[in-house]
This record gives sequence, structure tokens and C-alpha cells, in this order.
Amino acid sequence: MSNQPSAYCQLNIVGEIQEKHVDYYQLQENSGLVIKFPKNLVFANGLKIEDQKIGLTKSLYDRWLEIETAEKLKAYNELLYNNFSKLFDIREKITTEKGFYYLQPSWLYSGGIYIGTFRYTLGALFNTWLTSDRLDYQGNQIIKIGGSGLSGANIYEAWDPVNKKIIKGSVSDPQIHWHQYVKVFRSLGEEKRFGTGQNFLQSKNLLDTLEINF
Repeated sequence: MSNQPSAYCQLNIVGEIQEKHVDYYQLQENSGLVIKFPKNLVFANGLKIEDQKIGLTKSLYDRWLEIETAEKLKAYNELLYNNFSKLFDIREKITTEKGFYYLQPSWLYSGGIYIGTFRYTLGALFNTWLTSDRLDYQGNQIIKIGGSGLSGANIYEAWDPVNKKIIKGSVSDPQIHWHQYVKVFRSLGEEKRFGTGQNFLQSKNLLDTLEINF
């Protein structure tokens, strides 16, 4: 029986670099994303190179993808949040292009204590805003909400379309229970979302579309 670990994906070797005295292969996946991978881990993990391709296990691929994208993706997420008005301006485009619909910025989550956390996409959020009033509150459109399932204390962030800015508040209307918004976000969290690689690439594409320089 072979000791070769089963490959999660085959990546093309497109170059070699050295950083801080460590030698790396530059590996490219089908989406076009390029990551660097230490040469010494090829031997250590019993990996084989054939026809300028290398197969990585899921754990290795996920780990090095995270290392390569984490810092930049954090910056991309901050830029998207800080330019929410520009996202709002192209909300219909985001709901109709799957390259943008399935984006899940790190700041899109709702839930709370004894409730759980629900993550969802830009497309799911904007589509709900465009097709229903389920996330409307006092003339604003809720982006995220969280709180305690026991005490009822809650806080939300919402888009104020009049002043064109994100505001914070608490659902305090006795006729409206904040859990009704949580239920909407729970349903949005069941929709498809991009994995790390596509989320990274499409976040950069969205910033380019918005003409926001990184």
C-alpha cells in the first residue's frame, strides 16, 4: 500500500522564490490564485511532483492558503466596510453577479449568546433588502444584529439611506422583537458562500470594480 497522502487538489508549479532564506514553490490553482509553499514540506509530507504539478492534502492546502491570504483579506474586508456606501450603490450588480453574490466579508454575521452565529453573503443581504422589508427598522436597513437570547439586550448596525452612513442602535420597539431579524439572518446563513480562495480573489475584484485602491 502506498504511503503517498491522498491529494486534495493538483496545483501547477509556476515559479520558485526565496524569502528570509526559505525556498518556496509558487503554486497556482484553477481559479488563478497563487500561493507559496515551502520546498522542505514537499519531502517532509511525502508529496510528489509530476509534470510541474503537485498534489496537496486538504489540511496543507487550507493552512498555506490561510497564511497567504489572511493579512490581505483582513485589509480587503476593512476597505469594503469603510466604503459601504459604494457597495450600496451597486447592490443590484452584486445580487446578479455570482462572483460578488457569494462574497462573505468577515463583518457580515449575526446572532449572539445562546443563539449562535450566522454568517452570510453580500448578495444574500442586498437581495433581501431589494425584495422585502424583513430587515427594515425605523426607515433603516439592518446589516447585522446581535445580543443575548436571555436578557433581550441587543445591538444592530444598519444602513441609513437618508444620511448615507452606517449607524448603530438597539431594537426597542415593543411591537417588534429583535429575534425576528435574527431568524432572517439565520436563513441567509444557509445559502451558499465562497471558500477562502474565491473569497480572497473576488474581494479584490470587487475593490477594483469600486475603484478602491489597496
